[in-house]
Amino acid sequence: MYQIILCLLLLPLSLMAEGNEGLWHLGTNPKTKLTELNPKDNSSHFYFGFTKESHYYLINFEESSSRYFHFENGMISELDCELYKDGKKVSEIKTGLVRKKLPEVSFTGGFVFPAKEKGTYLIRIQSEDTHRINFRIQDEFSLLKFTKSISLWQGFYFGLCILVCLLSATQYIILRERVYLLLTFATMSILFTNVLRSGLFYEYGFSDCEWFYRYVPGLVSLSPFGLVLFLREFLQTKQKYPNADKYIVSYAYFLILSIFIVFIDLQLYFRFIYANSLMFSTFNFGYAIYCMIKRKENANVLFYAFLVRQISTTLLIFANLGYLPSFPFLSSANEIGAAVQMTIFTIAISKFQIQNRIKKEQTVTKENEELETMVLERTKEIQTQKEKLEKALLQISHTENQLVFSEKMSELGKLVAGVAHEINNPLSAIKASIETLIESKDNEIKNLGSKENIYSSLKPTELKTLRKMLTYQSDFGLVASYTERKEKKAILKKNCKDNDLEFEDAILERFLDVGITKLYDEEIALLKIGQEKLSNLILEEKNFKLHLSIIQIAVDRSSKIILALKNFSRVTKVEERRIFTLLENIETVLTIYQYKMRGKVSLKKTFLTDATILGWPEDLIRVWTNLILNGLEAMNQKGNLMITTEKQGSLVEVKVIDNGPGIPLEIQNKIFEPFFTTKNHGDGTGMGLGITKSIIEKHKGNIYIESEPGRTCFSIQLPVIEFIDPNEPFVEES
Repeated sequence: MYQIILCLLLLPLSLMAEGNEGLWHLGTNPKTKLTELNPKDNSSHFYFGFTKESHYYLINFEESSSRYFHFENGMISELDCELYKDGKKVSEIKTGLVRKKLPEVSFTGGFVFPAKEKGTYLIRIQSEDTHRINFRIQDEFSLLKFTKSISLWQGFYFGLCILVCLLSATQYIILRERVYLLLTFATMSILFTNVLRSGLFYEYGFSDCEWFYRYVPGLVSLSPFGLVLFLREFLQTKQKYPNADKYIVSYAYFLILSIFIVFIDLQLYFRFIYANSLMFSTFNFGYAIYCMIKRKENANVLFYAFLVRQISTTLLIFANLGYLPSFPFLSSANEIGAAVQMTIFTIAISKFQIQNRIKKEQTVTKENEELETMVLERTKEIQTQKEKLEKALLQISHTENQLVFSEKMSELGKLVAGVAHEINNPLSAIKASIETLIESKDNEIKNLGSKENIYSSLKPTELKTLRKMLTYQSDFGLVASYTERKEKKAILKKNCKDNDLEFEDAILERFLDVGITKLYDEEIALLKIGQEKLSNLILEEKNFKLHLSIIQIAVDRSSKIILALKNFSRVTKVEERRIFTLLENIETVLTIYQYKMRGKVSLKKTFLTDATILGWPEDLIRVWTNLILNGLEAMNQKGNLMITTEKQGSLVEVKVIDNGPGIPLEIQNKIFEPFFTTKNHGDGTGMGLGITKSIIEKHKGNIYIESEPGRTCFSIQLPVIEFIDPNEPFVEES
């Protein structure tokens, strides 16, 4: 309907068109006589569609100084023009797209060549494209005017297409959106098709390439192919219509394959491409109308874009059929319509993109506002959670301190009991020795003067021997074993008997008590002088010295325990980092807890090295205490406990090894976790090894465990101070 309305609107242009002298169409036989033709065979417009045969045309002219033949069809393959005078051929011009361009033939919307002589002109036309003739006779002025006009319209649609390509390519470079790339490709393919069909390649570059217009027209398929890809992306068929999209993709592949039809038959290819264009444009225009009715997205853009293309194609067809006058605008109508169509798509996409960006910006702004609100709310929640967490941490810290204090107090109770026992033993020894000394002094007072009489009766050599016996340091501790004491007594008794000294067993026992296990010759000779008196004197003096030694040993032992307690008590104080020796630190713990190792515990110390350490000695005392007590508990207070130290480069390695049942593999990774314990409820807090690890890490050291049934080894590595410069100021590490 709209085509009929358009024709009615353009009818005045048709009436205003000037008449033009026409050609006689001889058909396919050049020898056809004019008397055999009908008046309708004389016209300036001919359209036969596709035909394989050559068609012949005839026209007679008088001589003219300014006359040109103009065939407005840019796709004529072969065009021969022969001039006959008096029945004889006097000249000819052979031109066409598949022939080399002649100097006297120009191209302006079609082939133009001079026809100034008088005579009969016989014209042969053969075209692989549709056989269409729009014949005009031009003088130089009208030809120049026509050339300027058609160049103007060609420049318009060329410029419009190039502008669209530049805009869409720029948009793609900036935005990296695929639709712009496909729009660029579709526009370039349409521009190529229009330039090819207008004959400009022939006029300005490929006139000497006879193969060009035989094979290159196959690239015309790129025009619908590019448009299909663009519309597929523009309409988002892949996302919205996945089933239909499969057919669209297949159709696009089919268009690419259609390029190879030109190698079979060029005219067959033109038939296919025209049919395809008709169906494709009709389908799209129909779909655009359907979208308008359904008010779908992009309906207006599709409708107006394909409406412009339909109108431009209709104008060109009417002009070719002679229903509309032939002037430059109508000759370029199809190309102009294609350029305007792509311009509409470009404007529409740009508009959609701007709208999308505005929507995105509005969405982003709204989301930002919502996000800020959420952040503020979340910040308040986090602040509340932080306050609760800080309170919980304070409570946990308080609970941990209480647990540690409880564990300390529990251990302190055991420690006090053990230390009391340890100190009670030397006190008992001191008490017994003092009682013995008092008794000895009482006896000496009763027998006052007898000792001096004995001394005065002795010779100097005998006094020397006696002094030697009294000052000799006896080995008090070597006769504690019953078996050993029995053997020593037998040897002493035999020694006395062999030298005619008879002592009762009680006297021999007293000799062993004071450490006399053997008598030398001079001592035997001395005892023979005054056997009973001298033996009693020697035993009293040796016994007196023995108990003094016992008192000294007991006092030293008590002093050592008290010193260890003093060092151990510093754990409860806030201390500063200082320099100390490793072995002294370990020995403090061993001294304190030696009461736990009496009886069935064998302690072996293998100290291959001592080390100077910078740190917190009281903290490390807690480490050795935890490891040693854990080992003793694991062995149930019986077994072998080994402590070793060894240098490992810049580190010192301490190992605490026990032969207890071992730690199961599945819990070895958990023993350092706070509050983890394998003891019964109330027997332990699970803080010991966790505190131990934190103290080792505080000293920049490492702790490892190796455990299997019958052997558990804790390895502690600590950094060692190799050399300290006394002049260098000490800087506390943060």
